[in-house]
Amino acid sequence: MAQNSGFRGFLTDGLEALKLVAQLSWQRNVTAWLYVPVGILIMLLACFGVNYLIGLSSVSFPASVALLVVLFFGLMICDWIVGDRKTRALVNVIDVPAGWALRWISIFFTPSFVLLPLSSPISGVEVGKIIAVFLIGFFVMVAVTAWLARGLQLIMGSSKRAVIERAEEMGNESDAIPLANISRSRQDSEVNLPSGMSTPGPATGTSTPGLVEDITNELTAPQRAQDPTRIRGTGGPPENDTPSEAARNSPPPQAPLPLTRPQRWAAFINSNLDRITYATIFLFIGLPIYYTTGYAMPAQLTFNVLAYFAALALPPRYRQFLHPVLVSAALTILGIWILGLIRGSPLFETLHTYKTGTNYLDLWHGIHLPIPGTGDIFGSVLDASIVALALPMFSYRKELKRHFFAIVIPNITISVGSLFGYPALCYAIGISSTRSLAFASRSLTLALATPATENLRGDVNTNAALAIMSGILGVLVGQRVLEWLKIPEDDYVTRGVTLGANSSAIATALLLQTDPRAAALSSLSMNLFGIITLALTSVPPIVRAIDSLVDL
Repeated sequence: MAQNSGFRGFLTDGLEALKLVAQLSWQRNVTAWLYVPVGILIMLLACFGVNYLIGLSSVSFPASVALLVVLFFGLMICDWIVGDRKTRALVNVIDVPAGWALRWISIFFTPSFVLLPLSSPISGVEVGKIIAVFLIGFFVMVAVTAWLARGLQLIMGSSKRAVIERAEEMGNESDAIPLANISRSRQDSEVNLPSGMSTPGPATGTSTPGLVEDITNELTAPQRAQDPTRIRGTGGPPENDTPSEAARNSPPPQAPLPLTRPQRWAAFINSNLDRITYATIFLFIGLPIYYTTGYAMPAQLTFNVLAYFAALALPPRYRQFLHPVLVSAALTILGIWILGLIRGSPLFETLHTYKTGTNYLDLWHGIHLPIPGTGDIFGSVLDASIVALALPMFSYRKELKRHFFAIVIPNITISVGSLFGYPALCYAIGISSTRSLAFASRSLTLALATPATENLRGDVNTNAALAIMSGILGVLVGQRVLEWLKIPEDDYVTRGVTLGANSSAIATALLLQTDPRAAALSSLSMNLFGIITLALTSVPPIVRAIDSLVDL
């Protein structure tokens, strides 16, 4: 009897916990599993339409980047015609799928690394040459960008204005860092239950002013117990932050009661709902489909996502070296290799099922190709992430106007220099043609580096490794190099433009924590640098001229 009573109590508490989870997370789940997929589908349909229009001409240009430019200028025109309030309302609607695409953008890069074992063999001598060009080129490009941006400010007299603005910013020590600020009052006043499809970015607030790769939705230990009706899945604001006169005169509160067992279980489930959801799909949907039909996408995709969550769980100090994209890609290779061995499939055969080469454009064109794999799904959604980059650019439109020449001229200069300098130098010292071309877009954010490299017929896998390592190197030594170059600490324009152009989103995420105004310029710089380079690689005569440098 006692055993049955204990089991019934356990079952009752479990059902109550699930009920509490459902009550707290249903709105987030509707957004994550309905509004976001519909929004992503609309964005991809728009890309498909733009791609069709581009196909009517003789120009080769990625539809996602074209739509990015159209969206940016469309928002600018909308802001000019209907005003800021209505434009912000429109941006908030677009931000539902676009913000999700930006927060998840890092995981969409993993296929380039997962498929590295399929790359052609490379000798140790060529690896040494690649490392040498990578390191020397990084320091040279950082110096050129920094001195150009600094010199243009001195010539145009904008440096003094920047110093004044920076002094005003530093004078207000209570300024919050966008995208990195976590409300402590929420954590101290109530139990936070992050829920739903909580992405690797902040659970609340706008997500588009920058690309933050750190996950901040871990459950915080409650400071005091709460009534169950006040537990909020979204970490909502406390009912009253300012104590009333009666509260100030009241006696000290008694020790609170601890949370009940269903509340503790609900907190655990809510804070790990994504992991539980993907693990459930992997075990009960992905694996049965894979081992009965041979179709690997559901199992490989969910495992890839779980590997990415595991990589994000590393302490922040380790993530500076062990980037989540690299760690999750390594775990994914190991995992899908083991899954393939169970079926009797070698690694190379399994990797070919990971990416079959069929994206959304091929499917909607009606071309009969293999069923898409995980890499194809991620590559397709990456187009939506590229379009979403228009939102952070729009958010920083005033900075773009104010520092136009200091941002645009250095980016054009290093873009042209990279396109014509790197391939010629690399090929001259014995690096293969395709890997030499991969260096042309080595500093771009990977979302734009991939199509640029494809336009040049370069090695996409090599370019992915170069782009990620450029970001990591910028985080490790970028600030110190700027000090060696005698760039003043107050010159946030030069720092932002330099790190954004040479270390892209990874350095931007660091600046969000240390210098938010420099992060705004960094976000603009990396987007403009990528768009300029991609635009140049979409012009056939320029592509032929670059290919001729490596005898292609």
